[in-house]
Amino acid sequence: MRAYNFVLTIILPLIFIRSLYKSLKFGENPKRIMEKFSIYGGKKSSKPIILIHAVSVGEVLASRKFVEEIKKRFPDHQTLITCSTQTGSMTIKRLYGDSVLHQYMPFDLRFCIRRFLKNWKPEITFILETEIWPNLIDLLHIQKRRVFLVNGRMSEKSFNRYKLVMPILDNVFSKLDFTICQGTKDLDRFIELGVIKDRIKKDYSFKFDSLSIPYERDNFQNNGKKIIICASTHYPEEKILIKAFSMLCNEKAILVLVPRHPERASKIVKEAKKLGLDPTLFSENQYQIDLSNTINLIDEIGHLESLFSRADIAFIGGSLIPHGGQNFLEALKFSLPISSGQSFYNFQEIAKDLIEMDILKIGNSAMELKDIWEQQLNSVQNKISEKTNQYLNERQGSSLRAFEHLSL
Repeated sequence: MRAYNFVLTIILPLIFIRSLYKSLKFGENPKRIMEKFSIYGGKKSSKPIILIHAVSVGEVLASRKFVEEIKKRFPDHQTLITCSTQTGSMTIKRLYGDSVLHQYMPFDLRFCIRRFLKNWKPEITFILETEIWPNLIDLLHIQKRRVFLVNGRMSEKSFNRYKLVMPILDNVFSKLDFTICQGTKDLDRFIELGVIKDRIKKDYSFKFDSLSIPYERDNFQNNGKKIIICASTHYPEEKILIKAFSMLCNEKAILVLVPRHPERASKIVKEAKKLGLDPTLFSENQYQIDLSNTINLIDEIGHLESLFSRADIAFIGGSLIPHGGQNFLEALKFSLPISSGQSFYNFQEIAKDLIEMDILKIGNSAMELKDIWEQQLNSVQNKISEKTNQYLNERQGSSLRAFEHLSL
C-alpha cells in the first residue's frame, strides 16, 4: 500500500481545499470537514459498533431495509452510518434521526482511517456498492475485523479504472470477507479484480427492496395536466430537456426539473430565461407544483418520491452526458413510462430489462426526446402497471437474503 499512500499524501492539500470549498459553497458547518480527518465531536456509544458505509443519497435510500434488519438482528449493538456527501448526510439524519450514529467517512489516508478505527472499533463493516477504500479494507483485514461488500456493482468504466491502479492497491479485493453483487457482469469483474471466487455471490439490487416501503400519496390533483418529471439531472442536460419540452405540442404538459444538485437552481433559471421561460421554484410555491406555469424547478432535496407519485412520465438524468445514468427504479415504482439518454452504464442490466419490456425509451437529442414524450403521454398506463408490478415483485428480498449469504 506504500505507493497508494504516497500518491494520496501528495494530493492531500488538493483534497482538503476541494472539501472545504464544497462545504462552504453549500452552506454546511465547516467544522464537519474535520470528520473527514477523523476528528469527531458527536456522541458515541458504549455498545459494540456495526459500521455501514453508504457514499451518498442513492446508497442510503437503497439500504433502508438492510439497516432496519441489522438493528433487529443486532439489538445489543449500535449502528454507525457513514457517507461522503452532504446530501447523503442530510438523508441519513432525515431517515434515522438519533436511532443511529453518523459521521462522514474520513479520507482514505492511513492515519485518518487508523484513528477512525481506534475511535469506533467496528465489529462488522458493510460497504455498499462500489466504495472500495483500500486503507479502510486493508486495516480492517489486518485487525481481523470482518468487512463485507454488499449490493456491489462494478461498471465497465470503474472496472477499467481499477485495473489501471491495481498494482498499487496491494490485492485489496482479496481482503474482503465476502461480496454480494448485483449482476453477472459485476460478479465477473470483481473476480477479475481479485475477489476470491468462493467468497462472492450474485443477488438482486437492494434498490428493489426500497421500493416496497409504503408511500402515502398526498391529495395533489393534476387537474388534467400532464406532468413530465426530469429527475436527477446534471449540467448541461436541463438545456436539452427544456428545448425538447418547448417543441412538444401538448398544451396540458408541465415540465418539472429535479437537478441532482439543487444548489444549481439559480444557474438553471438563468438558462431557462435565455430560452424565454421563467420556472417556478418549488420552495417559493409552498412546495407544490405550480400548474399555472409550464416549467417548475425543484430546488431542495427530499421530494423526489412525492413528485414521481404525481407524474405521468419520467426522464432519468445523468444519461445525456457520460455520467452513467441514475436509478430507474424509483420511477418504476409508480409505473411510469421512462426515457433516458444512452449513458446508463451504472444501471446496465436494469436498463436492458426495461428496454425489452418497452418501458424505457432512449433519446439522445431534444428532437428524439420530444418524439418519445409525445408517444408516452398517450400510452396505456394499465399495461405498464402490470409489467412493472411483476418485474419488481420477482426481484425483491435481497436485503434479507444478504444475511443468509453472509451467515449472520
